[in-house]
Amino acid sequence: MHNRTKKAISLVWIVMFVFLAACSKQGSGTAETARPPATSDNAANSNDSPSPGKEERPLYTIKYMYPGGTSKFKKSDETTVGKIIKEKFNIVFEMVPYAGDWGEKVNLMLAAGDYPEILPIQFNENVSKYIQAGAAIALDDYMAKSPNFTERYKSQIPYWRALAAENKLYKWETSQSDLNTNIKGLDVAVRIDALEKQGWPKLISEDDYVKFLKQAMIDFPETDGKKTIGMSSLFGESYGMAGIAGIMYEKGGRYTGVAGNGGVIWNHAEQKFEDYLKNEYVLESFKFLNRLYREGILDKESFTDRAAQVQEKANSGRALSMWYSVWLVDSANKTLEKAGHPERQYITLPIRSNTQIERNEKRLIMELDLAPFNSVVITTKAKDPKRIMELVNWATSEEGQLLLQEGIEGKHYTVENGKRVPTDLLIKHMDNPAESMEGIGAFGFLGSDTRAAKNGQPYPLEVDPDLRDKLSLTEKTKEAYTKLGWKNSVDYWQQTSVGAPSGIVPSIQIDPSSDLGQLQQKLVEHRVKNTAKLIMAKDDADFQRIWESMLKEYENMNPQSVVDKYNQMYKEMIDKVKK
Repeated sequence: MHNRTKKAISLVWIVMFVFLAACSKQGSGTAETARPPATSDNAANSNDSPSPGKEERPLYTIKYMYPGGTSKFKKSDETTVGKIIKEKFNIVFEMVPYAGDWGEKVNLMLAAGDYPEILPIQFNENVSKYIQAGAAIALDDYMAKSPNFTERYKSQIPYWRALAAENKLYKWETSQSDLNTNIKGLDVAVRIDALEKQGWPKLISEDDYVKFLKQAMIDFPETDGKKTIGMSSLFGESYGMAGIAGIMYEKGGRYTGVAGNGGVIWNHAEQKFEDYLKNEYVLESFKFLNRLYREGILDKESFTDRAAQVQEKANSGRALSMWYSVWLVDSANKTLEKAGHPERQYITLPIRSNTQIERNEKRLIMELDLAPFNSVVITTKAKDPKRIMELVNWATSEEGQLLLQEGIEGKHYTVENGKRVPTDLLIKHMDNPAESMEGIGAFGFLGSDTRAAKNGQPYPLEVDPDLRDKLSLTEKTKEAYTKLGWKNSVDYWQQTSVGAPSGIVPSIQIDPSSDLGQLQQKLVEHRVKNTAKLIMAKDDADFQRIWESMLKEYENMNPQSVVDKYNQMYKEMIDKVKK
């Protein structure tokens, strides 16, 4: 059996902020040269020798500072993919990780006038600062010779232009996703021996989970000599109380998490922003967690636990279930197998509130056609923006996307019956990309589209549901899904969900330094501070008392003004794009 893949693409909203920023220098004047890049007309034959008389270009070295993470290689041409980029464009990237607050670093670089050639920026607010300061280059002059770029992003470009007062294009975004990319919901991870003990029950509703977990704690009172936990969660993370405590809202048929964890959520059905705290499904989420707490099911340490603590509890199988943090499952299952306890492995199952069950609406799965948190600009520090855009144009072609995200045909994948099939080398890379020298996925800032390629498969094969199962499921977890009557690990979501395009919603952000931005922060802080009290309420009457007091103080801060501002900004941007 193949080793399990690590979750290379975090269902967009978790996991996905690995960017590269650039600081360039010209080559040292060596004799090393390369042919001009392939154009859209000759991309299919781009490995041919350059035509006589074509300009040979000097080595162009660009230093990249990227937020978070590390890289085994220091220069792009140490990798397989990087060598091809150098061969085609004679461009090499020097990789420099940055461990601090990236948003703060971006602003400090602008203030000092010391920013790199290519800069990944999280959210439009900071992009606008670079545009207004004259630090970002308008890309319009390069569009005529960027057919791949303009075709791939034809629906996004009008919205990117709307960011600038003069309607010029200053940026692109990466990590577009669709239903297939995000098909498995971040719901509940459940221990399979507990499911087997109860005859493989169908778990979906709040009532289903309470009944199941109460019995499971009776069936498995201890794990390795320690008291078994009914459900663990990572509310101690920064996004814990702010986001996942109320996350039940995204399990229904009207909302997704596309608006983030601020003061509002997005109603896809009615195409408008609504108040986060006063949403009926958010309240149901709080009530469900309170019910688990009162039944002794929810781990009392969840309020301070972060991912590392929840992972530790999952690695031993001590937690019978995990709320939301299903990305920890692969590592836990691998550890449990090695420890000789494959029966304690986890699978991911769906949950919906009782009201959502009654309404029986198709669940919405977020599709990110716009991803402002993955914005990229070329700055005025760029020594040769034309060459950079030629590279970006190639990167956004079919050839470029396949190479950047899957590597070389025949080496990293083969094509059988029109479908790409990963080789052992690609599987090895997927299993531990941090230690890989292939460079696959390392240059996503040039363009990284996780949606379907021309053959219908996603560009990154690791997000293909069938392949993901083949590489990640063990014999025990495969058996568990079979016992439940599922065809694969995402069968439930495939049968009950539809895609919900994000549109411009992720681009709508209130300036945090404005009066309304500061008010929104206070509203979120109020919600976070009181959510733990709600979850720990001793009974229904206590819950209602805390809720009414919490809501009264909340309403006194005028939260509707924030909601109204979001809807105003949404309408203004829609109107601007239509003009």
